[in-house]
Amino acid sequence: MIRYLSPFLLQTFVWIPTWIVLGLCGRFRVYGKENLKGLSRGVIFAANHGSELDPILVPASLNPFSAVTPIFYVAREREFYEKDGFSKYIYGGLWFKLWGAYPAYTGKKDYSFSLQEHIKILNAGKSILIFPEGAKTKNGEVGNGKGGVAFLSYTTGVTIVPVAMNGHFKMSPADFFLRRHSLVLTYGKPIYPKELFPQGDTPTPDEYKAAAQVVMGKITELYRVISSTT
Repeated sequence: MIRYLSPFLLQTFVWIPTWIVLGLCGRFRVYGKENLKGLSRGVIFAANHGSELDPILVPASLNPFSAVTPIFYVAREREFYEKDGFSKYIYGGLWFKLWGAYPAYTGKKDYSFSLQEHIKILNAGKSILIFPEGAKTKNGEVGNGKGGVAFLSYTTGVTIVPVAMNGHFKMSPADFFLRRHSLVLTYGKPIYPKELFPQGDTPTPDEYKAAAQVVMGKITELYRVISSTT
């Protein structure tokens, strides 16, 4: 099916040049990949959101032929990008979907409806990348998460892998090409649905939000370790 094939082809095609550019210009470093061992199907990568580079850094850090690639994305609806000038020609359209990004339908107060595309993707054994904060950070810190990440894990039974990224907040193109920043990505230990919902009962919206904060807490821990060493 083309929705699953095109992200694999595109992400594989650009993997080598992307890695080279990130390594040379961004001094890109990746830690914690040992935490991905034994994950034989798709996972939910839950990451902090500090830059437009984020959707590129995660697939660039992984072997394109691994069990957890290609990466699909939880994006915003196309209307969200209409106010972003040139971005509206890139985000939310056909190219976005070919890369593997599908929108979460906001304002519905129904996770099953809002994340319907991502449920299908996870149930097909594919991986998704979600930014639980719902928007880029404004101060460089890791914020609170929305309940969707926990809902997806509970509904599909898929493992969450926390991801922390640092070094690119407010980084300009000049900063990147002049190698003024070091980009660092760290994978944390997997978080299994039973850890978030040990009772087994169908969670309430508040319980999904509480579980999302547990995930964000793990991301924050990873982020602080990165910050202390860069």
